[in-house]
Amino acid sequence: MPGVEYLRGESVTLRTIEEEDIDFLHEMINNPELWQGFGAPGPRSKLEVENRFEEQNTGVALLICRDEEPVGRVRLVDVDKNWGNAELTCYVAPESQQQGLATEACRLVIDYGFDHLPINKITARIFYPNQSSRGLADKLGFVHEGTLRNHVFHEGQYLDLHCYGILEEDWRSNE
Repeated sequence: MPGVEYLRGESVTLRTIEEEDIDFLHEMINNPELWQGFGAPGPRSKLEVENRFEEQNTGVALLICRDEEPVGRVRLVDVDKNWGNAELTCYVAPESQQQGLATEACRLVIDYGFDHLPINKITARIFYPNQSSRGLADKLGFVHEGTLRNHVFHEGQYLDLHCYGILEEDWRSNE
């Protein structure tokens, strides 16, 4: 049985992630068009994905679905209730990209975070070459707050890590 519908938009439904979704998550984390953008540290076996299932789906972790089919995952991770912030992560399968699904899913989860969690800021960390994620952050109203130069070693080279953030007051004023 698929996970429970948690949030609904016009084009996407965000539902809870269940063990039956492990095959989809395994496929996505090993997809070369995706893992290069989020810097996965290497191939992951299905067993490793199963073993890390609980750890990888903490915070607010939801499967992005279109017409009942999973197309991606969106999360608010590292929710820090003391400092009042969380980090946004998102990916959509390559064949479902450039259709506004990530934008809609992120908007839903950002609204949820500011409405239901004790946070005032949401951040996003994006590797330099990941132009689509940087464009998404800009479209959502995130502000580029800085660059950690040569911060990540990936595919034989050091990459800059761009840090973005949005405050609740800025999010509300953009609605």
